[in-house]
Amino acid sequence: MYLENISLKNFRNYSVQTVSFHPDINILFGSNAQGKTNLLEAIYYLCTSRSFRTNNDQELIKKGSNFFFIKGSFRRNESNYLVETGYQYPQGVKIKLNSKEIKRSAFIHQIPVVIFCPEDILLLKEGPALRRRFLNLEGSRLNPLYYTNFKDYFRALQQRNRLLKEHRHGILDPALLEPWDQELVKLGAAIIRMRIAMLKDLEQQSFIFFNLLTGALESLSIMYQSSIDYQDHLEHLEDSFRLQLKKNLALDQKRGYTSVGPHLDDFSVAINGLDARKFASQGQQRTAVLALKMGELALFKQAGGAEPIVLLDDVFSEFDQRRQQHLFTYLSERDGQSFITTAVKIKHFETGPKKRFNIFTVCKGKIDAGSRLDY
Repeated sequence: MYLENISLKNFRNYSVQTVSFHPDINILFGSNAQGKTNLLEAIYYLCTSRSFRTNNDQELIKKGSNFFFIKGSFRRNESNYLVETGYQYPQGVKIKLNSKEIKRSAFIHQIPVVIFCPEDILLLKEGPALRRRFLNLEGSRLNPLYYTNFKDYFRALQQRNRLLKEHRHGILDPALLEPWDQELVKLGAAIIRMRIAMLKDLEQQSFIFFNLLTGALESLSIMYQSSIDYQDHLEHLEDSFRLQLKKNLALDQKRGYTSVGPHLDDFSVAINGLDARKFASQGQQRTAVLALKMGELALFKQAGGAEPIVLLDDVFSEFDQRRQQHLFTYLSERDGQSFITTAVKIKHFETGPKKRFNIFTVCKGKIDAGSRLDY
């Protein structure tokens, strides 16, 4: 699957812009703060109805406007997909797929896309909230059932927490919590199992790419970290979860929230058996996160059969020559479409497959097809 063209209105620093793309590699070249990342953000939003930079859709509206609109045409084999999405306050987000309105929950897994940007290193550096967001977003995009289970789990969690807060300084009849405890146990166990399976697949695929980038000198592994003590026996997961909910009831009532469950879980990434968050260098961390993102590509292809679109924001400047060469070779040989932003020339493309890429110059919110001779 690839994006044939995109049209923007009032998105970030773009007033009105339409541009057509190459089905293989597209290089977005220009100085900093000109709109390169904004274009990647627009493509990502068109594919997912979400930004990778903010949860507030109003921030995406060009200053002085009250709405934004994005339209794009995708092609997969002989099929065309027209996607239109926009936001206006207070109406919110609207999405159309082939001229028919569609809900976000039904659209989120339609167009496979993976983004890698310098800020993604925070996935390893920061606390568990970012990693849970990664699990929930990618889990939902890979498997519609994950999204349904998580949405229902979160609703049950809110109801249980409401009861805990209401009875924080009084007597709480455990029978009031029983229906919500049953929902949390059933849905929470399903979510954890899906997360573990996803991380296992992601580890296998990321390991391959990590080996490529490091010359097989380092190894990468991923470990799920649950707040539920099920002794690594998934068949005991429901019973352990139920037991801990009851055991922690007094503490939960005192605090006013549920202290165990997948909403508090985490995962760790290890390089050569050591926690990458604590012991890896910044270069190792960046390589590991890129490997995770490239591993996602394989998972999306397995899930839907289509090659995902890859968005790489200022990636080549973050790696040494050897890693740049490995990444360039990988992008050149894969069948899917890639978008690469850069403020400097990428030397590998000077001797690369020139028929398989286009160059675009981005300047002050304007995109022009550049000349390969100038690049």
